[in-house]
Amino acid sequence: MPVINMAYHSSQRQFDPQALVVLGPQISVDILPPSIVESWAKSHNVNVKSATSQSALLDSGASITGADENLLADLQYPPIGIANLSTPSGISRTQVYMVKLIVPSTADPNFPPNIPRIIFDNVRVISVKLGNQRYKVLLGRDIISQTVMVYNGPHALVTLGY
Repeated sequence: MPVINMAYHSSQRQFDPQALVVLGPQISVDILPPSIVESWAKSHNVNVKSATSQSALLDSGASITGADENLLADLQYPPIGIANLSTPSGISRTQVYMVKLIVPSTADPNFPPNIPRIIFDNVRVISVKLGNQRYKVLLGRDIISQTVMVYNGPHALVTLGY
């Protein structure tokens, strides 16, 4: 079972609960096409785009995982449908995409390449407007519910197990 620890600390390398409050539980992710699409593309010599080291917030307030609309546009994946998106400012319609997520990113220097990654394949992701925010992905309860997440505020530590 992959277990990932994310510690939050001050510039003096001391555990800093305030850093966790300010930043929120975050991790980097890779976004790829679903495995079935990757297999088809490989067998037909077609290149498909992916996005590595995307900053993600573990967002227990989101029922479904979302990715920034500009990021999804850059990937050029076709949408698979439309969904209603309910936010504090109202309800809007947004596109839905199918992706594969790798947590933590294989390109994240904070996680050695030999540690196991968590792979979520065939994930429905909605397009959201994140603009200039620090995060490009919001990992919602659809993903979090498949993990054991420990939020240890006093020790400024978040642990994900799968």
